[in-house]
Amino acid sequence: MQPITSPKSSLLPLFFFLVVSIRAPMILSVNDPRYTNCRTMLSCGSVANIGYPFWGMNRSSYCGRPGFELKCEDDVAKIMMNENTLRVLNINPEQQILKVAREDYWNGYCPRELIDTAIDFNQFDYSPNLRNLTLFYGCYLPATSTFIFLTNCSINGTLMDVSYSTRNVLSDPRPRVCRRSVLIPVYEAAAQDLEVNPMTMGQALRGGFELQWEVDNDECRRCRDSDGVCGYNQTSNSFICFCKYQPGETTCLPATVAANWICCMPASDCILISLSSQ
Repeated sequence: MQPITSPKSSLLPLFFFLVVSIRAPMILSVNDPRYTNCRTMLSCGSVANIGYPFWGMNRSSYCGRPGFELKCEDDVAKIMMNENTLRVLNINPEQQILKVAREDYWNGYCPRELIDTAIDFNQFDYSPNLRNLTLFYGCYLPATSTFIFLTNCSINGTLMDVSYSTRNVLSDPRPRVCRRSVLIPVYEAAAQDLEVNPMTMGQALRGGFELQWEVDNDECRRCRDSDGVCGYNQTSNSFICFCKYQPGETTCLPATVAANWICCMPASDCILISLSSQ
């Protein structure tokens, strides 16, 4: 005698199939929050519409690479490198050039602390059109010295004389006798002006200097061309392409290729249903 099958129980797999078929496009239409977040661009003061590899402010750390965090303070974009806070003057994503100036030297050459310029060489390098400006503090050389002296500075309560050089001169006694010296990169043109006119010091310091970074633009371009957003995999320390539904290594799959395995009980009833985004 054959077992009697309840009509209600035999309709359950069909009911489940219909419910999942209806709801699956709705599930797939929910954007990955990382995709949404990293589509937001950075803007602060004169710096606007900046994306990968930079992050910070309203962009999470996975939207950019380590060492590229930007902060916005008093409508001024800034980036930290070692002990230096650098004011961001301009960013050229296509040429991968970051133009910055020392924040502590923005309003003059008498900072609170005397710290050399130190950049993150793991991510950046100096551009070739720069020259080192060396500021010497507390040399106490005779008044008959031929060096160009600026107005004295009070550093942490200590009054110090200040002089400078834009060239490396082996016979210069100041590296041996001065209390401290600070290196700051300036543009070649600014260095030439300082050789004849100390009054251009403020202009040279505020003019800043350029840093070059190297990031594979091709993989980010391929990601953007596939309607993805460039990001950073913090687990594998590598590039990742954030997509609407699921991230990819370098590109996103077309929405029409989206597919999902829908499984029923028992496992033998599993079927593959291809779904298009609505």
